[in-house]
Amino acid sequence: MPAPNQSLTLPKKDVRIDSDKYLIRTINADDASDRWADWMSDPEVRYMLNIAPRSWKKADVVSYINTFNQGRNLLLGIFDKQSGAHVGIFTVDINPAPGHFLLNLLIGEPNYRNKHVTTDIAEPFLTYFFETLGLNAAMASVLAHNAPMIYWLQKNGWQLEQTLRQSAKSHADGAMLDVCLFSLPRESWRAWKTQALARGDR
Repeated sequence: MPAPNQSLTLPKKDVRIDSDKYLIRTINADDASDRWADWMSDPEVRYMLNIAPRSWKKADVVSYINTFNQGRNLLLGIFDKQSGAHVGIFTVDINPAPGHFLLNLLIGEPNYRNKHVTTDIAEPFLTYFFETLGLNAAMASVLAHNAPMIYWLQKNGWQLEQTLRQSAKSHADGAMLDVCLFSLPRESWRAWKTQALARGDR
């Protein structure tokens, strides 16, 4: 996942977001682990996120954590409430002028992938950024071959704004990859949330 853009700063935030099964909170250096390093070395993760192929160590994770100022650029961990296991991360890059926030998500633990983690955490997560922080729109960029993430975004009300053809170079083989740009304005999210609750989806 890319290092953050720190051209603007905001006050540091101590984020804590509860869902039914998971806790999302601000990451600190003590959360670095060999297990997290294994996620970043996983070929499947590298393919989905287009990460350069290399073997990560715990020290690399610490260095990555330290690139986030936890104000404008947030690094948040996803933790299983029952076991305490660290299962994934969010990065959030806030652009305060238009009130936009750019998301990246990684479910690192293989046993938690495709187990509806994102379904459990989506509503409280977005409530925090839209309602508590008062931001106006969520943004996401996804490689076109990341079909599971694209499916999830579209199912949950995100709109495909544009597909940038051959705009990212693959770290695996040098091929040029398509990137899909998605957005979710706050009012669209509120409408989607109301409809989902009426259907019993939440």
